[in-house]
Amino acid sequence: MMNTEPLIRISICIKRRPGMSEDEFSDYWVNKHGPLAAEWLLRCGIVRYVQYHTTSKHRNLAKKMSDAVGRPGLQYDGMADFYVHKYEDFEAAFLDPEYQERIRPDELRFVDMDSIALTVGVEHIPVDDGKLVEKHERTEF
Repeated sequence: MMNTEPLIRISICIKRRPGMSEDEFSDYWVNKHGPLAAEWLLRCGIVRYVQYHTTSKHRNLAKKMSDAVGRPGLQYDGMADFYVHKYEDFEAAFLDPEYQERIRPDELRFVDMDSIALTVGVEHIPVDDGKLVEKHERTEF
């Protein structure tokens, strides 16, 4: 039976390492780091891992809107979203020896670690699959 309990979402905004092109960054993240991290994340109880790539081409799509509201868009190269049932699972993953020995050194190859910003929260979905959502399972925020 599928667990329908709403998930906690941890989003980490990242910039590419100085001297690395956008293409090099995205290619490395998708083809090297993603596969390296996937089994470790599953073993640690991470339910979902999403890479969100924001190239300058994508950021330029929002330029008119940014100008209209007088606020610049976020200048990150990507965002990693991690979904968990319990936040403690996320913390435990990053304290895991495999993270320290294999994953962290790989992050240093493509991420500017000084640029990282993190947020934690829950999703509330008023529209899904092109339809209004009438019933919401989450009762607390």
